[in-house]
Amino acid sequence: MALPTHRPGPHRTPGRPPDPEREAAILDAALEVLAEVGYDRLTVSAVHRRAHASAKTVYRRWSGKEELMTAALQHAVTRSTPDEVPDTGTLRGDLIATLHRPGSAPTRNLAHGLLAVAAGSGELGALALELLRSQEARSMKVVLARASERGETGAGLDPMLVADVARGMSLQHLLLTDEPADAEFVETLVDRVLLPVIRADVAPNV
Repeated sequence: MALPTHRPGPHRTPGRPPDPEREAAILDAALEVLAEVGYDRLTVSAVHRRAHASAKTVYRRWSGKEELMTAALQHAVTRSTPDEVPDTGTLRGDLIATLHRPGSAPTRNLAHGLLAVAAGSGELGALALELLRSQEARSMKVVLARASERGETGAGLDPMLVADVARGMSLQHLLLTDEPADAEFVETLVDRVLLPVIRADVAPNV
């Protein structure tokens, strides 16, 4: 009989017990540096300086860059609870209000960093992909469920599909223009792309 596998936890060296608040501050600093310089240029030294921590403190907890960033992305995914999804009374209004939230979009460098990490394999890539997709998918599930209750769409549409289309176009806009999606872009995206896709799900067969 095969023995159960065990995923190793964070690297630890003897010393003081870990301080959860201190660890969270270091992981937040890692995400900030990722947003500024991207994954390839990120260094453990830059992270510990940003967190005002010693290199020894960081290496006591994580063995290197990949383990540190895996922990940072897991930290981000864990704390990424869904925001309250706006309820405007219409599918179009809900989509626009959900997708256009000033200040909530990732910066260009963070988007680049997450995309670069997500393109990789293993746990780090999976966490980056989850971070890119999960928030929008959870919100879109609520939006589409409301629309279905109002009779605006069918019940079988995959919210992840709609979220992926919205996120993909918003990220492309951000990476090409260095500007987050503004109200005009979001309205165009909703009217010309998302609503036709969603309403095609309930179009009568001819």
